[in-house]
Amino acid sequence: MIQGDFEKFLQHLKQNKLSLSFDSYGDYAVSVLNFYVGSSLLKPADKREAAQFLTQLFNAGFQNRISQADIQEIAESIAQDPTLEYQFLQPIFS
Repeated sequence: MIQGDFEKFLQHLKQNKLSLSFDSYGDYAVSVLNFYVGSSLLKPADKREAAQFLTQLFNAGFQNRISQADIQEIAESIAQDPTLEYQFLQPIFS
């Protein structure tokens, strides 16, 4: 689910000639994980692990240039953010 939806998000960016950036990734990651938790697709206790997995997928898109310490920090920030903006989820549900 996490990887498949992330691939849909990347495809949306590509189709719309948009770049994958830290900002676009962060907005997407925070919103999608909060949506999963709110929809009971992901347990709150598993959100941190899901954020780390999603950040590793993002890092792979950047040819693994992000250090493991930074991946941990990014994932922690994503896991703690309660933001849910549906505009960032539209690409995976359309």
